[in-house]
Amino acid sequence: MSDHDQDQPGYHGLTLLGPFKLMINPLASIVSTILELIGLISVALSASRLLLNKKRRQIFLSLFFRQIYNTGVRALYINGAVAIFIGALLISRLFDYLPQQVFSEQFGYFFMVVVFRELGPLISGIILIARSATAVTAEIGYLRLRREFQVLNGLGISPVFLFLLPVFFAFPLSLLLMFIYFDLVVFLSSYAVIWLSDPSADFVVLLLSILDQISLNEIAINAVKALLGGMMIGVISIHFGAKVEDSFSEVSDAISNSTTTQLMVFFIINILLSLLAYTQ
Repeated sequence: MSDHDQDQPGYHGLTLLGPFKLMINPLASIVSTILELIGLISVALSASRLLLNKKRRQIFLSLFFRQIYNTGVRALYINGAVAIFIGALLISRLFDYLPQQVFSEQFGYFFMVVVFRELGPLISGIILIARSATAVTAEIGYLRLRREFQVLNGLGISPVFLFLLPVFFAFPLSLLLMFIYFDLVVFLSSYAVIWLSDPSADFVVLLLSILDQISLNEIAINAVKALLGGMMIGVISIHFGAKVEDSFSEVSDAISNSTTTQLMVFFIINILLSLLAYTQ
């Protein structure tokens, strides 16, 4: 750039504003996304009144159970496979290192802190995001590309009722189901490995040692992780899918942005609620 250009009145202002804009633009984008997500949640809650109508409720239940099956039930195999791996290689290793006199008590405490409180929610949430949330974002994105929402509106069918509500309610319940299944499979697989090493290991004693460690407060915090985390994962999927407009490349961008946001939000929810549990 010439000296004459640098002497222009607006030049130094632009150079000073550059770094400021680099800081402000991402913050503005984050605030805008948060407000849009809050708006989407309010739309879903408002549309829930449609369920008071018997015929619409029957249609919703059909869509809801299909979403539960696709999101929660069909994910159990991968959830179970990871749980078996963790139970066999992580939890059961305690048997080799802890004295037999304190094993059952320490097993219950370790299971509660590591599996029930942390690994179960985190791994189940990641599986939900990787397997189901990306599919929802892609589906909504392709529907937007083909202008299917305009067609539905023209027919008097609400896209909110058809797509948002089933995801809004099914994702939290699916995630809660995955939590429970994960914990159960980890316990059974760890007991199986322990039993192979020591056939005298008492199933009931180990189970009771876990139940003694899990308080109502722990159960409530895990339930909030599932319900709040699942709801946010579902809403974020719809939000980014609905931002697709004109090109197929926007679908892949929507999936990428959606996944990044979901992971960040879900980790924050888990960390904050875990801190709450530790301070009790």
